[in-house]
Amino acid sequence: MNTIKNYLRICTPLCACILLSNTALFSNEEPTNEEPAYQLEDFVVSASPVARSVDDFASPFSALDSEEIQQSSGSSIGELLEGQPGVSSTSFGGGASRPVIRGFDGARVRVLDSGIEALDASSFSVDHAVATEPLLLERIEILRGPSTLLYGSSAIGGVVNMIGREIPRSPVSEAGEVEGGFKTSYDNGSSGETTLGYIKAGSEDWALSVTGLTRDNNDYEIPGHAEAAPHEDEEATGILENSFVETDSHSIGSTWFFNEGSYFGLSFSNFDSLYGVAGHEHEDDDEDGDEEEAPTIVDLERKRYDAELVLIEPLDWIKAARVRFGVTDYMHTESEGDHATTYNNEGWELRGEIAHGSFASFDEGVVGIQFADSDFSAIGEEAFTPESNTKNQAIFISEHIHNGDLHWEFGGRVEKQTVDPDDQERPTLGSYSDTALSLAASAIWNFAENQSLTLSLQRSQRHANSTELYALGAHIATDQYEFGDENLGLETAYGIDLRHNYSAGNWSTIVSAFYTTFDDYIYSQNLGTETIIINDEPGKHFGEETRYDNYQFEAVDALFWGFEAEANYIAYKSEESTVTLGLLADYVRATNEEDNTNLPRITPMRVGGKLRIENGPWMVSALLRQNFKQTANANYESETGSFTELQIDLSHSLELEGGELTLFAQGRNLLNEDVRRHTSFIKDKAPQPGRSVNVGLSYKF
Repeated sequence: MNTIKNYLRICTPLCACILLSNTALFSNEEPTNEEPAYQLEDFVVSASPVARSVDDFASPFSALDSEEIQQSSGSSIGELLEGQPGVSSTSFGGGASRPVIRGFDGARVRVLDSGIEALDASSFSVDHAVATEPLLLERIEILRGPSTLLYGSSAIGGVVNMIGREIPRSPVSEAGEVEGGFKTSYDNGSSGETTLGYIKAGSEDWALSVTGLTRDNNDYEIPGHAEAAPHEDEEATGILENSFVETDSHSIGSTWFFNEGSYFGLSFSNFDSLYGVAGHEHEDDDEDGDEEEAPTIVDLERKRYDAELVLIEPLDWIKAARVRFGVTDYMHTESEGDHATTYNNEGWELRGEIAHGSFASFDEGVVGIQFADSDFSAIGEEAFTPESNTKNQAIFISEHIHNGDLHWEFGGRVEKQTVDPDDQERPTLGSYSDTALSLAASAIWNFAENQSLTLSLQRSQRHANSTELYALGAHIATDQYEFGDENLGLETAYGIDLRHNYSAGNWSTIVSAFYTTFDDYIYSQNLGTETIIINDEPGKHFGEETRYDNYQFEAVDALFWGFEAEANYIAYKSEESTVTLGLLADYVRATNEEDNTNLPRITPMRVGGKLRIENGPWMVSALLRQNFKQTANANYESETGSFTELQIDLSHSLELEGGELTLFAQGRNLLNEDVRRHTSFIKDKAPQPGRSVNVGLSYKF
């Protein structure tokens, strides 16, 4: 009841502002009706061979273009996307943060690098960063619901497709012309500096692309204590120790264009990152014999080679064909004092797709194949998963029928996965091998000129990964002792998704609701017991105990349901100015149906309002969002308090000869709230940054 009251307290004034905006904001000037009314941007989905309008996409879909990406100061993909409708993040300090979509994280959210797997180690553990620099991306697409099965059986929660600039996908405007951009910024909350640049040059037949970024962020400031429940005699430092991040990323790629839209491109990219694992320190000795904290530090390097071939209408019945191939050599070392563990993931993925025109009863569709192979290993004293080889082979299909006001979409995917472990200490571990079958059907009903209703049904299956199957040991970063279960099998989800789109006059709204049940939902359950490890190394700490909470990977029947809603209203529009108001909200509820308990780390209800004013070269935007208290907690899980986020962006653009210069300032957490996200493993030890301002300039040419 209190949650509903708080919701109404926030929504009522925001709604009033929208209803009164025409008279209150600009009482002396009438809005012009000469230009078309506000409509959703015609985003297209780049994860399929032929670009499709967002209006024809059955699943909830959103995208961020280059300008919107640059408006973020996020150093990770999770931090950058946090706050999008239905999207939160794992928030594991300054260096590692992965998207959480509709309460799903880890392997259930597939993070793609231009359409194929990123092939890092971020899906194995929350303290592992996504090895792609988000600020160098050209576009980010977020897909939820049934259509995600085209990109992997594990993508039950959603797909995040990061489209980079490594491979040029279009030639420059004129031969010999150079296009690109540059950006530099300073963040006072972490005394952080970020500089990036990208250029594209060439002719009508070929293009060369080069990108680069360097970031140096120190430990960031927080409003008070790092611990949610600090000791009485503990003084607040105002700094989250070991939250620094240093990043160096660069790439080079070239593309040959031919036959009016066809192209073949190659690229190489390198991503290096050094960051601290916040909220996790153990005692050690310094050179003088005094006791001090030994921080955990991750040193990450990823090298990636990509090739992409696109053929436009190679045959009469083929609209387009695309082949993508990526090879990744990933390695990171987690060091804690004199102890170190090295993680390696070497792998490749091949994806081929054909988009066809009218065939049998179908108007258009996509069929494809996908193959992947990766070798994962963790070597060192704190390795808790064995070496393993994972192979995937899949075929998929998506077909469409247009019938007047009805648009039908049908899809399917068959995916086989094998996981072969190699653990000399556990030689009896068995291999995993199974085949997942996923099916989906959707209908879009355009029942009015400006409204549509979409109903989607989905049956999807996910394979258990190597961590869920074979983990055994202390996971230092999360202070957990993890037990896998090699007998785990397929996780099966049955989902229904309902969405309403409306766009008329100055209004546009999108409301989505989902309901998903699981057979054998795999998650890590807190057993309420501890494993005690005694230090047996000679020295001052010989015999000391370290306690870890025991977590067991189990398969249970589960239920997820919730909604996302967003509304935008153009309150004022003239030739020079536009004022847009908006509301947004999302909610997720997730339960273990076998014992009627809550599942852990589920996003609480969030509701907020936003404002954007554009006046000639000036732009100001604001977001005020309430994150409600999470009281629907799993066993042995602590409550997470509510907090209010306020962020304001201000920019001024100057047209110069040959380009555009933009000066900007970005304020984050301006109320200096103690922000702890319930989706974070370390929320009780490591809050999000306090009040900060990021200032800088960018230049596009």
